[in-house]
Amino acid sequence: MKKSSVKDQGKPDETDARDDDKDIRDKMKKIDVKSSSSADSSSSMARNSALLPSGVARVKQQEAGRINQRGSSSSSGSATGNPRNKTALAPGHSLMDWIRLGNSGADLTGVGGVPRIVTLSELATHNKKNDAWIAIRGIVFNVTQYMDFHPGGIDELMRGVGKDATKLFESVHAWVNYQSILQKCVVGRLSRGTTPSPTENTVSNTADCSSATLNQITSCTTHSASQENASDSGLSSIKMDWKQTVPSITFFYKIFRHCPGICYELIKYNNSRMVFKLIFENDTILHELNLTGDVEWPPTCTRNFETMQMEFTFIKREKMPWMKYGLQMITRDNSTVRAFRDYEVVANEPLSSQVHLLVVRAKDFLQIIHPGRHVVVKLNEFGDLSRSYTPVPPCLHPDDMPPNYTSNCLCLMVKKYPNGTMSPSITALQLGQTLLLSSVVGDFSLEIYDCFPVIHMLAAGTGLTPMLGIIQRSLVKRSVRTINLLHFNKDEESMFYHRQLEKVSGEKLKVTYILSQPQDTWTGRRGLISQELLEELVGKNNFEGCVFTCGPPLFMQAARKYLRDHLQWCGQQIYEFDG
Repeated sequence: MKKSSVKDQGKPDETDARDDDKDIRDKMKKIDVKSSSSADSSSSMARNSALLPSGVARVKQQEAGRINQRGSSSSSGSATGNPRNKTALAPGHSLMDWIRLGNSGADLTGVGGVPRIVTLSELATHNKKNDAWIAIRGIVFNVTQYMDFHPGGIDELMRGVGKDATKLFESVHAWVNYQSILQKCVVGRLSRGTTPSPTENTVSNTADCSSATLNQITSCTTHSASQENASDSGLSSIKMDWKQTVPSITFFYKIFRHCPGICYELIKYNNSRMVFKLIFENDTILHELNLTGDVEWPPTCTRNFETMQMEFTFIKREKMPWMKYGLQMITRDNSTVRAFRDYEVVANEPLSSQVHLLVVRAKDFLQIIHPGRHVVVKLNEFGDLSRSYTPVPPCLHPDDMPPNYTSNCLCLMVKKYPNGTMSPSITALQLGQTLLLSSVVGDFSLEIYDCFPVIHMLAAGTGLTPMLGIIQRSLVKRSVRTINLLHFNKDEESMFYHRQLEKVSGEKLKVTYILSQPQDTWTGRRGLISQELLEELVGKNNFEGCVFTCGPPLFMQAARKYLRDHLQWCGQQIYEFDG
């Protein structure tokens, strides 16, 4: 509010007060409950359904009908849209007062305004009236100070506190623009992993982060949050298109930015019937195709890291044009059982005396796995004993394509530990032998870090494996300016994949090798990870950069300490892969 003139000092100017109230009323209009009639909503849905596949349109119209039935019964103007739960708010607790509080500069997040990753277990601890977090559609909000402003009452809001309340919210408030109401309360993104987030100590580092860094991080997370507002992210955001030549047919998916970390599975039932499985963070969509004619297996798979388009190209058995591709059915997969499949070893290439590259292939099945995700590996002779490995790209340079690789293969880098339980047996597998691999595991989304043009990587030993997929993607992305990889090993004999990395190193990718016990002839870097080394090769916190780390526990502890405590990198700029 503007200051009044000297003679009226201490009294608010009436014109300015009216202007402020008008401004707040305008904001209220933007976040108020939509009052469209069910007929208007239905007609709008009918018009929009023409843009969706038929199966999607039917689902969306049914859901719209349910929402309209609930919405049409409300005429209260309640911020919740539910007159049944309307309670009398205390003076000074109207929606207008809430907006004023949000604009006052008060920290409504409770975490210093720095977005973070929140696990389900951490969310569950914030389940009290005076410490209340709630998750809606993948975003965590601190609603502690909103309690007394909630038109539905405190008890109603407490029903969703400390948990993922998406289903509860959509059953009662699906039409409410909660993003605007709670925009100043964003804690961060919800992670469904059970491991504590490496960014849980973000708040303690807030004071060490420059304002430019915080703005950059906030814009990244806010963009991610704003893009997750579609309640039906899978069905409404994914469209399968097709194109053909005389000898081939291609199916492709244009994936929008609010679907980060998508993975694909393709299951072949016969030469003309198959299922595409699209795996999102909180949803799995099945596209079952019955094709006009038979096709060869496997398809050629092409992923465009700039546009996020994924293509599957099949060779037709009969080289002739098709009038249509066939029939499609869209469903959801609600199964939570982790599936395992037999994979045959088609190549086992030693990369060093300790590390092997295994190329494995399943029958009538393929997976396209997001960089940084992993699979669980079992061997029949070990029963339920398992190990997790991160699939790697088959190569970074075409000259290094492994033998027998096809698009339905996965590549695993496995280090043999002489006294290990499983690794000696896995690295000793011969061609034709089999092992069990699970479907994709994990929730890492590389797209969250697309706002950083500079990528630093600290990898110790086989901690290199999650970095390779990130490198492959980043090399072709125009938004990435610099990739700085530091690879730590014991000695020259322990080094692996360095020749392959050298072929793609250059102006964009810089690789530095650091050995702790090298021979006297070694001319490269020596030593262990240290503050001085990181200050020289990574530098102090820069708002343009992010850091990925992976390695043994002691290495990870040291990296975390030096980056955060000494070089002032913020938690949201760092992602720690499990070593």
